[in-house]
Amino acid sequence: MLPEVLIFITHRVVLHSLTLENGYTTFGRGAGNAICLDNPAVSRDHGAFYYRAGVLSIEDHHSMNGIFVNGMRMHRKVLYSGDYVLIGCYKVFVKHGSEHPRNAYAG
Repeated sequence: MLPEVLIFITHRVVLHSLTLENGYTTFGRGAGNAICLDNPAVSRDHGAFYYRAGVLSIEDHHSMNGIFVNGMRMHRKVLYSGDYVLIGCYKVFVKHGSEHPRNAYAG
Protein backbone atom coordinates (compact mmCIF):
# COMPACT_ATOMS: atom_id res chain seq x y z
CA MET A 1 0.00 0.00 0.00
CA LEU A 2 1.34 3.42 -0.92
CA PRO A 3 1.77 5.96 1.88
CA GLU A 4 -0.95 8.56 2.45
CA VAL A 5 -0.82 11.82 4.41
CA LEU A 6 -3.48 14.33 5.43
CA ILE A 7 -2.44 17.99 5.69
CA PHE A 8 -4.51 20.14 8.06
CA ILE A 9 -4.57 23.94 8.05
CA THR A 10 -6.55 24.02 11.31
CA HIS A 11 -7.42 21.25 13.74
CA ARG A 12 -10.32 19.97 11.64
CA VAL A 13 -9.97 21.33 8.11
CA VAL A 14 -8.11 19.01 5.72
CA LEU A 15 -6.22 21.03 3.13
CA HIS A 16 -4.78 18.07 1.18
CA SER A 17 -5.13 14.30 1.18
CA LEU A 18 -2.15 12.90 -0.70
CA THR A 19 -0.99 9.46 -1.77
CA LEU A 20 2.79 9.61 -2.12
CA GLU A 21 4.55 7.84 -4.97
CA ASN A 22 8.08 6.40 -5.05
CA GLY A 23 10.84 8.99 -4.78
CA TYR A 24 10.87 12.53 -3.43
CA THR A 25 7.81 14.72 -2.87
CA THR A 26 9.02 18.22 -2.00
CA PHE A 27 7.07 20.70 0.09
CA GLY A 28 7.47 24.35 0.90
CA ARG A 29 6.21 27.85 0.18
CA GLY A 30 7.78 28.01 -3.29
CA ALA A 31 5.62 27.34 -6.34
CA GLY A 32 8.04 24.69 -7.67
CA ASN A 33 7.25 22.24 -4.86
CA ALA A 34 4.97 19.24 -5.31
CA ILE A 35 3.12 20.38 -2.16
CA CYS A 36 2.81 24.17 -1.85
CA LEU A 37 2.22 25.38 1.72
CA ASP A 38 1.62 29.10 1.40
CA ASN A 39 2.46 30.54 4.81
CA PRO A 40 5.36 32.76 6.00
CA ALA A 41 6.30 30.15 8.66
CA VAL A 42 7.15 27.69 5.86
CA SER A 43 10.45 28.07 3.96
CA ARG A 44 10.44 28.17 0.16
CA ASP A 45 12.18 24.77 0.06
CA HIS A 46 11.19 23.45 3.48
CA GLY A 47 11.69 19.71 3.03
CA ALA A 48 10.58 16.50 1.36
CA PHE A 49 8.86 13.20 1.90
CA TYR A 50 10.79 10.23 0.50
CA TYR A 51 9.25 6.83 -0.21
CA ARG A 52 11.09 3.74 -1.36
CA ALA A 53 10.82 0.00 -0.73
CA GLY A 54 8.03 0.34 1.85
CA VAL A 55 9.77 3.05 3.89
CA LEU A 56 8.38 6.58 4.17
CA SER A 57 10.65 9.25 5.61
CA ILE A 58 10.71 13.02 5.92
CA GLU A 59 13.70 15.33 5.77
CA ASP A 60 14.24 18.98 6.55
CA HIS A 61 16.01 21.04 3.89
CA HIS A 62 17.62 23.36 6.47
CA SER A 63 14.38 25.30 6.94
CA MET A 64 14.20 28.22 9.33
CA ASN A 65 11.40 26.82 11.54
CA GLY A 66 12.18 23.11 11.22
CA ILE A 67 10.06 19.98 11.10
CA PHE A 68 8.60 18.38 14.23
CA VAL A 69 7.64 14.70 14.30
CA ASN A 70 5.43 13.75 17.25
CA GLY A 71 6.55 16.93 19.03
CA MET A 72 10.33 16.52 18.53
CA ARG A 73 12.40 18.55 16.06
CA MET A 74 13.96 16.26 13.47
CA HIS A 75 16.27 16.61 10.49
CA ARG A 76 15.35 13.21 9.04
CA LYS A 77 12.90 10.60 10.37
CA VAL A 78 11.13 7.43 9.24
CA LEU A 79 7.36 7.93 9.43
CA TYR A 80 4.82 5.32 10.53
CA SER A 81 1.02 5.28 10.45
CA GLY A 82 -0.33 7.55 13.19
CA ASP A 83 2.66 9.92 13.30
CA TYR A 84 2.05 13.68 13.34
CA VAL A 85 4.33 16.19 11.64
CA LEU A 86 4.29 19.96 12.18
CA ILE A 87 5.47 22.15 9.30
CA GLY A 88 4.98 25.80 10.24
CA CYS A 89 1.25 26.16 10.98
CA TYR A 90 0.37 22.94 9.10
CA LYS A 91 -0.25 19.63 10.82
CA VAL A 92 0.36 16.48 8.78
CA PHE A 93 -1.19 13.18 9.85
CA VAL A 94 0.42 10.03 8.44
CA LYS A 95 -2.57 7.88 7.54
CA HIS A 96 -0.47 5.11 5.95
CA GLY A 97 3.28 5.19 6.63
CA SER A 98 6.23 2.82 6.60
CA GLU A 99 5.72 -0.86 7.03
CA HIS A 100 6.74 -1.80 10.57
CA PRO A 101 10.00 -3.71 10.73
CA ARG A 102 9.45 -7.42 11.01
CA ASN A 103 10.48 -9.17 14.17
CA ALA A 104 13.74 -10.96 13.33
CA TYR A 105 12.86 -13.75 15.81
CA ALA A 106 9.40 -14.46 14.45
CA GLY A 107 9.01 -17.84 12.81
